[in-house]
Amino acid sequence: MHGTDISVPKGLFVTRTEAAEIHLRCHVKTIDRYVAAGRLPKYKFGRKTLFLLADVLALIKCVGVLPPTSGRGRACAPFLSLDMVTFIALSVATLWITFFLFH
Repeated sequence: MHGTDISVPKGLFVTRTEAAEIHLRCHVKTIDRYVAAGRLPKYKFGRKTLFLLADVLALIKCVGVLPPTSGRGRACAPFLSLDMVTFIALSVATLWITFFLFH
């Protein structure tokens, strides 16, 4: 054409709404924040702004979440670990013993 090399990335493209609601399950404004922070590149096609699906999926991180204990969702997951419960019980027992010894 005019000696310019226009390279279009290859892959599936998604809209801002699709990226937010379907793939990342976040608010559309969160997508705007990712773009502003430089974490998500955008591609303009005329007036349309699209995102590569691979770039959107690269934002998903694997975080360590404890599995539910009874299979009934997060509401049934243990609130405190066994170590924390033991620590609290020993602390309360120490406080009671100290209170009774000095009064």
